[in-house]
Amino acid sequence: MGILLLADLTAIGDLLSGPELWFGPIYLLVISLATWAFGWRAGQAVGVGCMALTFALNGASLYPYTGVALVWNAVVRFAAMSLVVMMIAGARGVYLREWWLARTDILTGALNRQAFFELGERLAALPRWRVLLYADLDGLKAVNDRRGHATGDICLKTYATAVRKAIRRDDLFARVGGDEFLVFLAVKDEAAARDVAERLHAGMNAVPGEADNVLRCSVGALLIAPGAVSLDKLVRQADDLMYRAKQRGAALEIALAGPSAEPAAAGRARGALRAPKAPAGHGRKPLHERRELAGAPFDGLDARH
Repeated sequence: MGILLLADLTAIGDLLSGPELWFGPIYLLVISLATWAFGWRAGQAVGVGCMALTFALNGASLYPYTGVALVWNAVVRFAAMSLVVMMIAGARGVYLREWWLARTDILTGALNRQAFFELGERLAALPRWRVLLYADLDGLKAVNDRRGHATGDICLKTYATAVRKAIRRDDLFARVGGDEFLVFLAVKDEAAARDVAERLHAGMNAVPGEADNVLRCSVGALLIAPGAVSLDKLVRQADDLMYRAKQRGAALEIALAGPSAEPAAAGRARGALRAPKAPAGHGRKPLHERRELAGAPFDGLDARH
């Protein structure tokens, strides 16, 4: 819509300025913006439209030739415009590819921590019910020690594929540790949030593992009421829930969080148990600043919410 408005404003300026002022570079800017924002098809369509506009507004002053010369003049202008569109579309494709590569976990294909916090902020601000699941694969270290890291990697990829199939395309699924994952999605109400958490937990504990065994997964599920919330605090709370679930063994812990929820005190206790004490003067970094792995998805579940 903005591109069309900009094209209309350019055409109005072209009309008011008369044939003495050349608006070609401004039309080219509009075409370039359309290509960068929407791809080469949109850029080509806007380009053809701009060429038609310039001919309709300037006519003979812009195309003073007739016959074959007029045709060749139009063909050369179209070819030049198409070349610019192709170059910008190519640059756009490279940019998007590199953007996603920098935000995707290579092994599992899931989002990484950076991408989760970038994309999750918008979901954290929605006036809707949401559910955040923090999942940890129990026993993956034992698989790595017993069968090797190659087998462990296969388990991770199998788990990620299964989870991805169980959630919607726009739901967030990220790998935030060696065997830790986050799922963040919007639902219609609290009941739906609980139902999704239970079904995803059940499905995560039915994924085939190594030697005909199933993977076991502990999950902390945080049900989030409508309203803006701190994503970092939500992840910390879900992490606390997952740790309690892990102590019970592949269990599910569900808790309710509101817009003003604060991190649970258990997080500090868990940090003391799982991580060595930091040297004096070095506090624990916020979650979104830690340099860890991140992201991926799942089978047979129908998480329609």
